[in-house]
Amino acid sequence: MPRHFRRRPTASIVSKLVLALLLFGAPSSPVAAEAAPPGVPEVATTPPTPSIPASDISTSTPASEASEAVAMFDLRRLPVDSTRSSGVDPAEIALFLLAEAAGPDGTVERHRDWLVARGTPTAIDAVRSAHAELVGAVVPPARVRAVVLEIERAHPDAEDILELLESGPVSPDILVRLESSPAVMVLARPSLDDPTESASMPSLAGSTGGEFELTVVVPDVEDDAGRYRITFERARERTLGRRRDRSGARFEVDATITTDAFSPILAAPFAEAEVRELDGGRRRIPLEPTLNPDETIAVLLRLEPIDAADAGTRGPVYRSMKATRDGIGLAYFDREIAQVMGHFAAGWLERPEREREERTDLLVDMLGLRPGMAVADIGAGSGYFTRRMSPRVGPTGRIYATDIQPEMLRILGEGLRREGIENVEPVLGRIDDTGLAPASVDLILLVDVYHEFDHPWEMTRSMHRALRPGGRVALVEYRAGDPNVPIKPLHTMTEAQARLEYEAAGFRLVDSRVEGLPWQRLMMFEKRAEAVTDAADSPATSDPP
Repeated sequence: MPRHFRRRPTASIVSKLVLALLLFGAPSSPVAAEAAPPGVPEVATTPPTPSIPASDISTSTPASEASEAVAMFDLRRLPVDSTRSSGVDPAEIALFLLAEAAGPDGTVERHRDWLVARGTPTAIDAVRSAHAELVGAVVPPARVRAVVLEIERAHPDAEDILELLESGPVSPDILVRLESSPAVMVLARPSLDDPTESASMPSLAGSTGGEFELTVVVPDVEDDAGRYRITFERARERTLGRRRDRSGARFEVDATITTDAFSPILAAPFAEAEVRELDGGRRRIPLEPTLNPDETIAVLLRLEPIDAADAGTRGPVYRSMKATRDGIGLAYFDREIAQVMGHFAAGWLERPEREREERTDLLVDMLGLRPGMAVADIGAGSGYFTRRMSPRVGPTGRIYATDIQPEMLRILGEGLRREGIENVEPVLGRIDDTGLAPASVDLILLVDVYHEFDHPWEMTRSMHRALRPGGRVALVEYRAGDPNVPIKPLHTMTEAQARLEYEAAGFRLVDSRVEGLPWQRLMMFEKRAEAVTDAADSPATSDPP
């Protein structure tokens, strides 16, 4: 944790927090009743009579902002050392205070190293304010001010400016003089209110129209060096088929940011080719960058103290990170989200040896399908499992085959027509919503797809709404850490990680099976009731990995 997070609160603050716990006990985690998001289409309960053509795809109307808000706070990034002498778990103090702030319209639960708050927007705003007050009692909040400069190397003043920036911190007065130089162009002046909870700034467009990405995060919350990890990239791109050439300037460094002066960082030129493979992964090929670029990018950063009332920590659900070969550069509960396998790989899903390699026949048997059930196959792809589940639910049942790629749904529709299947409805979903109506299905199946969701929180909550009381999610993922599973690591999951993410979204694990499955694990999650009376039965923490 940065050094300025080591300051201790006054004894009165600690005493008040401990006294509150002793008087009132642990928070009860009230749960807010929630309405389904508007605009989600109604789902018919009787199967269609004609065969479904490939073009007959249901689409979910874009919904307005959902009534439920969410905030997640990493306990490892809270200044909790100051309360250890009280003998009370600091996480319980934070849990108590945030749950009290949420009131009856929100719920706050602890799941391992995270506090997850969800409820009405007003309740979550109150939770964020309480979190800001808790942090502000220990460390004065500050925002990171940044100035992004472009220095024209051909200008006679460029060499002196670069030497100045390379020599160390720059005072605000000198920065004003730099900005007025004809050799310098100011691309942007972004700011970041709280680098401990708001992990990154979004992509920003400079005055010249060029976009760049800038992130500021705490590299190690246990580190006492007071340093931040800063990454920057400004790239130009050219795409030809599945190859994309990129060149520009970037850096990734650990640097100290102070309130006294601006810390300058110079970006280095880079060039690379990125090739998208058929399985959805991206292979990067380093290229020789331009030896003498026309301009140099400099990023200058400084801490600026602000009032605790203005801190407004956002508690982001997703955190930016450096993207790995098969990831998208966003982490959810410390898991990097994998890239989506494109429709070009549909043939791999339908490979003849799949049943033998994965025992898909046994997997379908494990689902406990019955005639008349309503089942959603989310991320159905080419319809491999959709077609195999169809006869199990019979003519009185319905399969909703959802996917975000229209190309996949066209392939699926062609397969349905060939086999004369009439109890399947293709649904074009969104990356943040299943497209299913509230309380419309008994079972949701996800086979090797959940780890690719760009918005896993929104999707799991959408699944929670779509399930009927007692409904279940059948989550099938390739087993992580098993040397016999020939799958890229980012496309696998551990049971512990899956349980963490689904329990946080309102489910409980009721079954986990690997017997007979060569590569995968089947995990059954049951929908927990969203009622205040059930709050006491909800798990306060997830089991350790």
